[in-house]
Amino acid sequence: MGVINYLYKRAKKFNKGRFEKHIDIISKNTGKPKIYIKLNWLLNFFIYGAGYTDYFRGNYIELTRKEKKTFVTAKSFYKILKKLNDPTDSVFLSDKVKFNTLFKEYLKRDFLDLRSASVQDLASFAEGKTCVFAKPINGYGGHSIDKVIIDDSFNAQEAYDVFISRNQYLIEEAIIQSAELNEINPYSVSSFRVVTLYNNGEVYLLANALRVNQSKISVVGCSDDLYFSFGEDGKINSNVVDDYGNIYEKHPLTGKEFKDVYVPHVKEAFDMCIEAAKKLPKVRYIGWDVGFTKDGPCLIEGNEYPGYGIIQFYKLNGSRTGHKKQIEDLIGKI
Repeated sequence: MGVINYLYKRAKKFNKGRFEKHIDIISKNTGKPKIYIKLNWLLNFFIYGAGYTDYFRGNYIELTRKEKKTFVTAKSFYKILKKLNDPTDSVFLSDKVKFNTLFKEYLKRDFLDLRSASVQDLASFAEGKTCVFAKPINGYGGHSIDKVIIDDSFNAQEAYDVFISRNQYLIEEAIIQSAELNEINPYSVSSFRVVTLYNNGEVYLLANALRVNQSKISVVGCSDDLYFSFGEDGKINSNVVDDYGNIYEKHPLTGKEFKDVYVPHVKEAFDMCIEAAKKLPKVRYIGWDVGFTKDGPCLIEGNEYPGYGIIQFYKLNGSRTGHKKQIEDLIGKI
């Protein structure tokens, strides 16, 4: 997905209701009038390029000018991408089939490309499986992904025709999530985002955040989610927050206490992402999405647009220093 196309899609997604809710929350937290906050946001937008979610998540209304300059915004994000990510090699992340092929050793599941597969290939692929996921080749954010149950009513020809009509050319075996994450939410595979930066032959781990659905929706990223980060020991080392900065002590659906959460293989996940990043040295800044099974971590996908919003969310860890400083400490001034 090109930068212009990405920006266009972001602009189309401007949500007035969401914007107003963010303003309401800031007003409630600070006691400042809403009109003042809106004007202050506009000022920060023109000076720093901070969108309304950047402004909210970074808590710009409380930051000094020096602190604001440490944060990534839409304005600086594309400078970072242009400097670090080669567009030719980025296709191995934007095309999910190319990604699966290059990183097959880390997937730990089967997949099928319907651009070259027949109906009979699909029927053979489905044998012995209880469900699969149908995905567009160039999708993002969990959109346009369907969970397909494989049972006696499954008809390969009908399924094939539906997949093709929806441009869902990638069919993947389902990830069987670890028991530890199922205790939090068993209805979807929680996605663990790990952000890496390749520089001078070394790979650096910049940030991580697990995204967990609050509801029974089967695809993560399509509903109200919760976010939190992990240490290498598999324990949560941040607050657990939603998009509006509410902090949670337990999961609202299952009641799982977050203080008791332990996920094995987090260190393995970090190591796997470091290894994978070395396969694409010209795409230096990557957001890896990882799933956890009982046997360890597996790659879900990679993102040439890693996403900086959640990892800069002040409600996550209370930091007044942004993600941009992390990057500049490694590669110099952007």
